[in-house]
Amino acid sequence: MTSLSGDRIEYRTQVRWSLILVVAVLLVLTGRLFMLQVVQGERLETLARVSHVVRERIPASRGTIRDRNGETLATDIEVSDLMVVPRYVQDVRGEVALLRDLAVLDASQAEDLARRIEEARAGPQGFQWLLARPNLTGSLCPHDQERMTFDSSRGMLVCTVCGREFQDQRAVIQSRLHELPGFSLQTRAVRHYPARDLTAHAVGIVNEVGPGDIRRSEGRLKPGELIGRSGIEKALDDGLRGVPGENVFVRGAGGERLDPKGLPPPFNELESFAPRRGQDVTLSLDLTLQKAARDALSRHRSGAVVVMDVDTGEVLALYSHPSFDPEPAVLRADSSPTTRADAVLSPLLNKAVTPYPPGSVFKMVTAVAALMEGRADARTRIECRGVLDYKRHLFRCHKRSGHGEIGIVEAIAASCDVFFYTLADTLGLDTLAHYARDYFGIGEFTGIEVPERRGVVPTVRWYGRQGRPAYQPGFALNASVGQGDVRVTPLALARAYAALVNGGRLLRPRLVRARAAPATGSQPVAAPEVTRFLDIPPSVVRLVTAGLHDAVNTEDGTAYPARIEGLPFAGKTGTAQAPETRPGADERLQTWLKEDHAWFVGYAPSRRPRVVVVAFVEHGGFGGQVAAPVARQVIEAYYAEHADEFADLWEDFDREPILDIVPEAP
Repeated sequence: MTSLSGDRIEYRTQVRWSLILVVAVLLVLTGRLFMLQVVQGERLETLARVSHVVRERIPASRGTIRDRNGETLATDIEVSDLMVVPRYVQDVRGEVALLRDLAVLDASQAEDLARRIEEARAGPQGFQWLLARPNLTGSLCPHDQERMTFDSSRGMLVCTVCGREFQDQRAVIQSRLHELPGFSLQTRAVRHYPARDLTAHAVGIVNEVGPGDIRRSEGRLKPGELIGRSGIEKALDDGLRGVPGENVFVRGAGGERLDPKGLPPPFNELESFAPRRGQDVTLSLDLTLQKAARDALSRHRSGAVVVMDVDTGEVLALYSHPSFDPEPAVLRADSSPTTRADAVLSPLLNKAVTPYPPGSVFKMVTAVAALMEGRADARTRIECRGVLDYKRHLFRCHKRSGHGEIGIVEAIAASCDVFFYTLADTLGLDTLAHYARDYFGIGEFTGIEVPERRGVVPTVRWYGRQGRPAYQPGFALNASVGQGDVRVTPLALARAYAALVNGGRLLRPRLVRARAAPATGSQPVAAPEVTRFLDIPPSVVRLVTAGLHDAVNTEDGTAYPARIEGLPFAGKTGTAQAPETRPGADERLQTWLKEDHAWFVGYAPSRRPRVVVVAFVEHGGFGGQVAAPVARQVIEAYYAEHADEFADLWEDFDREPILDIVPEAP
C-alpha cells in the first residue's frame, strides 16, 4: 500500500513538472512570437526587403595638367554609360523598345541588347552589370569636347565651336529611368588631351590597369582604373591619381536601391565617402613654342626640338616629330590610323630624349677641353688643307678645299674639322670624355621627369669591354667632331650649352613647374636645381661663345643664312653621318635613311641668353641648311612673345663682350 501511494505521488510530481515545462516553453514561444510580430515586426518586415549590401568603388578624378600659361593639356571628362542588371529587368522587349523610341538605340542595337539581356537572364551572369549603351551624348560635343548650349526652340544641344547639334541622351534617359527597372546610368572618367599630338610625348598617356599593375600595387589599384603609361602621366602617377571613394547602398529584393538611413542597424550605419581628386600639375611647357616647333618640323620626316630656360632649367618646349594622338578612341570623332610609313618613323619614340650621333655640335666640348688643358688659346693657328693625314688614315674636313690657317673662334664659326682633329690628337679620347661627362653631363641621365636614355661618351676602357672593337688612336679624332661612337640626346645638348652661358651651372632640366599643395591647393614654383658648378674661366667662355656668335652672324659662319637681323642669336651647326636600315621601309625611305642627321644647338639672344634651342632633323642633311632654319623659327616665336624684354639689349653691342658672364657660385 505504501509503495503504491509513493508511486502515485512520484507520478503526480512528474506530471506537475512536465506541465510547468510545457507552460514555460509556450510562454517563451509566445513571448518570442510577440517580439517578432509586434515589437520587431516592422523592423523584420524591412529586413525582409533587403537583398544585399553593395559597395561601389568610386575612382578619383585625375589631376589636371596645364602648361605654364594655364592652358589645359590633360584633364578628366565624365562619360556616361547606360548599364543594366538583366535579372532586374521586368519587361525585356518593352524596356528595350522604349530605348529605341527615345533614339538612344537604333533598331539593330535594340535587337542585340534584347538578345544579350535574355541570354544573361538564363545564365549565371544575370546579376552582373551589362553594358547597354556606352558614351551617351551629354553636355560636351562628341567631336571637339567643347561644352554645348541648349536650343529650346529645337530641343537640341548645339556646339558653339563646330555648330553640330545633338540630342541630350543622358538627360532623356535620366527623365525616364523610372520606366526602366534594372537600368541605370553610370559615370566614368575618360582622359582628355586638348592639345592632342602637340604635347603627346611630354604629357604622356594613361590606360586601364592590368593584372600585373594590380598585383604590384598590393591592392591599391582595382580593375577598370587608369594608370599613367608614359610622360608626366607616368612620372607623377601617384599624385595625379588621387584617392578613390566608396558608394555604399542596400539593394532590395526587387533590385531597387534602399536608403540605408531608413533601415535598422547595422544598415543605417553604412556610410559612403567621396573620392579625393588627384593633384593638379603645372608644366614648364609653353604651348606657343610647342606649336612653333611642330610647324618648323612639319616639312621634315622626323626630328625633335628642345627649348630650355638657361637660368632655371625649365623646359619650355619638348617636341618629337612625328607625334601621335593620345586622345582615347571614345573621344575621337575621326580615327587616324598610323600608316606604314609612320611606323617606320617611330611616332611613339620621344626623340628629344633619345641619343643620336651629334656631329659638329659636339665641337663646343672639344673647344672647352682644349682651352682648359692649355692645348689651345686665342693665338693658336692651325693649317687646314681639307684633309688630315693621320697615321696613314685620311680624316677629311667638310670643306674639301680647306679653310687655310685658322684660329679657334673662326674654327667654331666655320666648323673646321681639321682644326678639331688636330686638337683631339693632343688631348686624347679620355680627356675629351672627361670634359663631356664630368663637366657637361653628356652620357649621364639629365634627371628630367620623363623616361630618357643617357647617350654614350666612349673612353679607352669602354672600347676594351667585351664585344667592342679594339681602341685605335683615330677614335679620338672621330669623337672630337661628334662622330664614331658618341651619342647624345637633344635634351642633354640643351643642358650642356645652357651651362656654358649661364655662369657654369649644370642644371637639372625639368618639365614640372609646380604641383598643387594637398592642404591649400597653391602651386609654388619649384626652385632651379643645380647638379654641379663648372670651373670654366670667363676667358674660355668668351672665346667659345664668340665662335658660336660668328657661326650665325658672320658670312663665313655655317648658320649665316638663318640669322635674325637686329636681334642676333648664337649657336653651332652639326651634320652627323648615320646611315641605317629599318625593317618595313620602302625604297624611298631607305634612301632617306642613308642621309646625315642635321643639328643646330644655339642660345638666344647672343647677349644675356634666355633660352637654349636644340633642333634635330633625323636624316635631314646639312645642319646649317636644314636644322638652323628650324631653330630660327622657334627663336622668332620666342622673341615675339618676349619682345618688350629686349628693348635695351643691343645698345653698344659692338663695344661690349658678346656674352655677359654670370658670376660663378663659390
